[in-house]
Amino acid sequence: MAAMIESSPAHQSFSRYDIRVIIKCSFILRKDASCIHKDPVTVLGENAPSIKTVRKWIKAVSEKRGDMEDEPRPRRPVTACGDANISKVLVSLSDDRRKTCEEISTETSMSRTSVFRVLTNKLNKKKKFSKWVLHLLTVTDEQKESRVNFSRNFLRRFQTEQNDFLGRIITGDETWVYSWDPETKRQSAEWRDFDEPRPEKVRRKQEALKVMHMIFLT
Repeated sequence: MAAMIESSPAHQSFSRYDIRVIIKCSFILRKDASCIHKDPVTVLGENAPSIKTVRKWIKAVSEKRGDMEDEPRPRRPVTACGDANISKVLVSLSDDRRKTCEEISTETSMSRTSVFRVLTNKLNKKKKFSKWVLHLLTVTDEQKESRVNFSRNFLRRFQTEQNDFLGRIITGDETWVYSWDPETKRQSAEWRDFDEPRPEKVRRKQEALKVMHMIFLT
């Protein structure tokens, strides 16, 4: 019989409230705790309540408790993600998007958990680390157009002169090499929108010591 009960899908539909009502009925029938505990174990197996839980509800019934539902728990009102706190976080980020939750928490008098919840759930922000690039280029439209014109001119000359033209090309460049104080990956992280690209940083930091390197290739 026990095997038939265990194989039935009905045993999966027992809620905690159902089990407590069974405990209450069994207690009224003057069964002891071990006997009351035996039936749920037979039906539910490892999902049955422990003997400690059974004794707890027997005690509750014996103290004239009628409702077998969980008692309502006082909950803290959800104000951490209100408009006022969202504005505080936005103002704090406007100065420096690299600030940590701890720093924003200190500035706004909010808890670190609340700051993180506002950043991720309300502002849809994510901490993104910088990616290495060789240079941060600031090229104007005139410079771009000039490069296109030079490239087209070189292409026309190559089509006419072939390898003779390539042999006469000398490429040169110059750059300042600075002393390097690398920034850690965590220091470079910024709060950005999920669809925003990662920030970029060059591989050097300008300091007092620097050397000019000039390179020519033929």
